[in-house]
Parts: sequence; C-alpha cells; structure tokens
Amino acid sequence: MALTPVKGKDVGLAVQKMVAAALKYVLVGCLTDSTFDVDTETDEATCIASGVFKEFIGGQSGWTMGGTLNVRQATNDVSGPGLTDADDNVTAENFLDMQLAGTTVQIRYQIGGAKGSAWYSGLAIITKSSFKGQLKGVATYAISLQGTGPLTKTLAP
Repeated sequence: MALTPVKGKDVGLAVQKMVAAALKYVLVGCLTDSTFDVDTETDEATCIASGVFKEFIGGQSGWTMGGTLNVRQATNDVSGPGLTDADDNVTAENFLDMQLAGTTVQIRYQIGGAKGSAWYSGLAIITKSSFKGQLKGVATYAISLQGTGPLTKTLAP
C-alpha cells in the first residue's frame, strides 16, 4: 500500500450551516493555516515499587481547532442555482457573528481531500476572534475554537 503525502491545501476546517434548506458542511475558504490539537490529561500513579521512574495513567481528553484566513467579504452575487456566495461560504464576519451570539458550532477538521480521508467532527465554542489589518497585504483573521464533548471520526466518501 502506498502512502500519499497530504498537501496543506487539502487540510482544513469546515463548518456545518444551512444551505438551500439543508444542513451541509461548508469548507472555510481562504485558510492560510489551520490547527487541530488533541490533549490527554495524565495522572501520576507512581508507587514505591515503581523504582526511579514515574508512572502515569491517562485521563480525560480535550480538543481545540483554529486557523488563520485571509479576510474576504461574501456578497450576494449568485454562486449557484438559488444560492449566493454569502450562502455557500463561511467568512471571518460569519465567525464573529456566531461568537457574539454565543453559538455553539458543529465543526469538522478534514485531513486530506481524497476518498477515505479522515474527518474529525464535533461541537465547538468560538473562544477567540482576532482581526489584523496592515498597510500592505490582505487583512487576516485568526480563530480559536474549544471543543465541547467528543470527536467523531468519519471517512470522506
């Protein structure tokens, strides 16, 4: 079995939203980087018989996701039958609105773009929105999401 390298452009965040009266995952466009971290707590379980090395047992796990994207404005230009680009895109402005509304979002991290690629999804709270505008270049937006509850792994069809 051959191992195929995964390009950075095939890794990223998708958010579940209503598109044309159906819930769909929409890839967050213009991502310049993305992160997906899973942490597991450990508890020390050392006893006298352990000798000179500490022993640990695994505890609870938690996860975070985030990324930086170039800021784009979604207008109401038609992007498909019955859709506008504001319908079928997720922008920095959408994320900020969700955060201010206290919305818990269904998020998915996609590792690869081919059939059988791993997708990890779960509910998350937007914990930080950070806009950066500079004199030269495109404005950027960084987002941090704290997972709440379990992750579910599925494979891309």
